[in-house]
Amino acid sequence: MNEPHDPVTGSAPSQALTRSLGRETSLVLGIVGVLLAVSAVCWWGFSLVGALPTPQSFTVQLPWWVLAAAFACTELVVLHIQVKREAQTVSLSELPLVLGLFFAAAPALLIGRLVGSALVFVVHRRSSPLKTVFNLALICAETSLAVVTFQLVAGDPAGFGPQSWIAAYAGALLANVLGALAIGLVIAVYEGGLRLRVLLVESVVGQPTAPMVVTLALLAVISLSVTVQSTWLLLASATVLLFGYRAYAALSDRHLSLERLYHFSQVVTNSPEINEVLDSVLSEAKDLLRTEQAEVVFVAQGGSVTLARVRLGVDGKLTRVEGEERPEDIWLRETVAKDSASLLMQRGSREPATRRWLDIHGLREAIVVPLRGSAGIIGTLAVADRLGEVRTFDREDLLLLETVGNHASMALQKGELIDQLRHDALHDALTSLPNRVNLQRHLAESLDDVAGDRSPGTAVMILDLDGFKDVNDTLGHQQGDLLLIEVAERLVTAVGAHGLVGRLGGDEFCVILSGVIDEEPILRIARRMLTALEQPIVLDGLEIQVSGSLGIALAPMHATESAALLKRADMAMYDAKTSARGLRIYESDIDTNSPRRLTLVGELRTALQNGGLQINVQPQANCATGEVRSVEVLSRWYHPELGTVSPDEFIPIAERSGLIGTLTTSVLDASLAACAQWRAMDLDINVAVNLSARSLLDADLVDDVTRLLRRHSVPAHMLTLEVTESAVMVDPARATALLLQLHELGTRLSVDDFGTGYSSLSYLQRLPVQEVKIDRSFVIGLREGSDDATIVRSIVDLGRNLGLEVVAEGVEDQPTWDLLAAMGCTVVQGWHLSRPMPVNQFSDWMAERRPDVPMRPTLRAI
Repeated sequence: MNEPHDPVTGSAPSQALTRSLGRETSLVLGIVGVLLAVSAVCWWGFSLVGALPTPQSFTVQLPWWVLAAAFACTELVVLHIQVKREAQTVSLSELPLVLGLFFAAAPALLIGRLVGSALVFVVHRRSSPLKTVFNLALICAETSLAVVTFQLVAGDPAGFGPQSWIAAYAGALLANVLGALAIGLVIAVYEGGLRLRVLLVESVVGQPTAPMVVTLALLAVISLSVTVQSTWLLLASATVLLFGYRAYAALSDRHLSLERLYHFSQVVTNSPEINEVLDSVLSEAKDLLRTEQAEVVFVAQGGSVTLARVRLGVDGKLTRVEGEERPEDIWLRETVAKDSASLLMQRGSREPATRRWLDIHGLREAIVVPLRGSAGIIGTLAVADRLGEVRTFDREDLLLLETVGNHASMALQKGELIDQLRHDALHDALTSLPNRVNLQRHLAESLDDVAGDRSPGTAVMILDLDGFKDVNDTLGHQQGDLLLIEVAERLVTAVGAHGLVGRLGGDEFCVILSGVIDEEPILRIARRMLTALEQPIVLDGLEIQVSGSLGIALAPMHATESAALLKRADMAMYDAKTSARGLRIYESDIDTNSPRRLTLVGELRTALQNGGLQINVQPQANCATGEVRSVEVLSRWYHPELGTVSPDEFIPIAERSGLIGTLTTSVLDASLAACAQWRAMDLDINVAVNLSARSLLDADLVDDVTRLLRRHSVPAHMLTLEVTESAVMVDPARATALLLQLHELGTRLSVDDFGTGYSSLSYLQRLPVQEVKIDRSFVIGLREGSDDATIVRSIVDLGRNLGLEVVAEGVEDQPTWDLLAAMGCTVVQGWHLSRPMPVNQFSDWMAERRPDVPMRPTLRAI
């Protein structure tokens, strides 16, 4: 039977069974139940029809163990047919199936096929339990359907003839149709959509070789019906044909590989752009090795550092993969790049390091070869997961990929493409200044010189522009980019040859001065940098005035490690910004709480692991009716010794220590668990959770939200994620892209603290938000008749005109509520409604409040 390749997953469709758990597993088990029901119905029908023996049944009797051996052989000895990117594995299982229909009792045929196939699935292929259960259930249903169809169509013929031939075709082909439908349903479960028309077409035309195999089986039946001695002739003929086909297929593969290699060398030679070269290299590697994905990793000279990773996945799109290396990746890079050795990681490998690397990336098999340049190893080329289930990579595949790697190495060196890529990996794309990675490497080298007494000292300066976000919001990001380019040029001119100027990201720049220890020359350069910003910058016909806040840290005086030195320069910069000094050298009084912070970092990690953080909720009510339909979730940390630790203290600690992702996931998990519990009590209460700036840079956030919504079975629209504009503006492009993904997921998005930062109409139009929250500082002074009333009214009108809900925080009395209702505010939140409460008290609060008349404001005409 053919096992058609699924072009979406890049492997045999049944392989999708190993890729997920949870809801998908339940659906697959449901399909298994349906297949077993089909088997039961077929056997019930068979019992009604009765066993109708044919003349051949009396001349040859095949026991179950012979059929088991035959089915096992057809599963092990398979033929591979490749048509472009489609791979089909032909198992020839129709041969023993048709022989069994003529020469075996129905139970023996079923038992033989189940036993033979199970041995292959469990012992040879080491299939997962779920996958094995599905395949055996499918085999049971296919065999049962084939038997009953054969008996119904064949009837009780007087002898072997066309009617029994038609019966054999009908039984085998209907079984194949059933198999294609079941496999298509499994693919739909794991890929998230059922295309019925495609499924039906595939079930009919998806096994083009099946009629040919049935015909061969019928020829064998005719031969055996004449004389049993023809068995040896049939076996000899089949062996010769099989080895002949394999020899032809191997020769054809070699010719095809040579043709593709020639085409590959022509393409990469004529491609001037690095992206075209990389796309050609990875596409040809995938085609030649018939794999799901391919990846090039570029390394620094000597293979000590990874510069960039470029991947071509199953969707055919070229992507650049960022992120820190895991220990398994470092092992691979050092093994291949440093030792200039290729790695063949076969399916089922028991080598511990190989197994760990495959498992951490969710792969079955892979080949990794070095890319060599004139000065040594420039990177690695890897392919992973061969299309199809049966055959793994071998030494010939390794040699083929090494040949591709040699061609790729020459192509990538042409026109200094490697130098270009390395430059791109170490420099900011906008300003062409050294980027964060480059700066950290340079700083580490400078500090090594200080530690080795080869340099008296090193200074690090961090400069943050003041007013840059106003330029972005007023004139747009394009003009903001032009501003950053001009600032970069001025800083380079001001520093000159005394140091290295780089961009950390956003509107933050960094300067590293090596070989310095006296403060005076360092301060002279710092003042020159700030003076360079005083001259207005002309953008879009307007003169723009920007300034900067600059912090300085010195080594070895303030720190001897790069991370600590950068952190202290950053603290000095923030002190310069908040105190309006403009310039500040780090001093210990800036960091008076550092011992407490260091203590809290470790204890916060423990609290997150042990559930030491809790959530409180504050109700939000409809401004017009008083109905409570949502709550804002507030994280709380009750320290056993220090008492309550404010979120204003522990959230920045979580951000700086890398714990913000864990904290966000913990709060989301607890919030959705509470939402699910309320839903079970018939309380449809939405939950709103705040996201920090670091959360908007977390590539795993969307996956985490999706996973937690599924875990608690909470609809996405019942979760509101609150962000501030300042958080978005840390990295606007990246944050906006992530918010769009969350919006497509179905979650609601809210702009928190609206009116306090750089909020603007253009900002609201760019983001896919459904809600704005007026900061409490405006709401508290609403009754005093100050300008706050005008600001609040403007925000409410703006929100209504844009079709957004408007939430007012800090409502502490009924008159304020009434004023907001009169203005047209949508939702209110504050102590007048309720103070924040532990999550387990909310349902009681709602129960006590529900019987009474809801709190309603006295509406007045505007």
